[in-house]
Amino acid sequence: MKAIFFSLLSFGRTFASVVPQGHDSKIARAPQDSSPGQCHVIQDVGTFMEHALYTFESSTMPDGLQISDGQPPVTTPGAPYTRVMTASSVSIQAPYLELTVVGGQTQSPIQGGEVSTAVTDILYASVRTRAIFSPVKGVCHGLFFYKSDTQETDIEYLTDPDSTSNPQNGSVPLQLTNQAADGVHDDETYTTYPAPDTANSEEHEYRVDWTSGTTTFYVDGVVAKTFTSNVPTVPGTWLWNNWSNGDKGWSVGPPIQDSVLKIRSIEMYYNQSSTQKSC
Repeated sequence: MKAIFFSLLSFGRTFASVVPQGHDSKIARAPQDSSPGQCHVIQDVGTFMEHALYTFESSTMPDGLQISDGQPPVTTPGAPYTRVMTASSVSIQAPYLELTVVGGQTQSPIQGGEVSTAVTDILYASVRTRAIFSPVKGVCHGLFFYKSDTQETDIEYLTDPDSTSNPQNGSVPLQLTNQAADGVHDDETYTTYPAPDTANSEEHEYRVDWTSGTTTFYVDGVVAKTFTSNVPTVPGTWLWNNWSNGDKGWSVGPPIQDSVLKIRSIEMYYNQSSTQKSC
């Protein structure tokens, strides 16, 4: 969902080329770079000039990610609480980056956690997030591209089955969205897709491929949906967050217990609008 950050704790940028130790080989992987070197060619997707792999094996934040902190509270019409992203809600408990909504909060703003890329001019990308979603009701997890409310592509997960945005059958699917380019909510491009049965207990890979005119969403290497409308057209930032504002139509909550989004790794192939390179 939307996240506008005004003040960030920055840690720079890094690159790596090895998959973290201990990943479960039974989980399907996204296609990898088929031509290591200056260009990164992803089969059936495209060519990207940049690559980054973020892992969380040490206690320090990897270069290239920023912690959102210090922004004013966000108000959502109809929600009983405001919400805010704080540095205290972000931690590394190796091998995971943990974004936490602390349980038992009863006053606005409800604190949540968020990180973003230091790079703010991403223009097309293939981004793969390996994560365990929280089983605790009352939060929204977001893995998404953002420039503005009209230039945004989301994978979101609402942990409470009773959220009116969930199907009301006890299930908690993924929410896949290209936000409306004209700013009219009803014009957004949207669908749901079943989350893995073990989304709350095991690592799974959630991926977005954003290319000119297309966004394609994957779960564990399997295509979930392709959108060709409301596709972002301008450069921006990639973000990951976990938050609550009590909105019965979205996050519900706030959670009674700590609700934690655990991220094992983030791998990105991307282009930058400010960089002029050729293969």
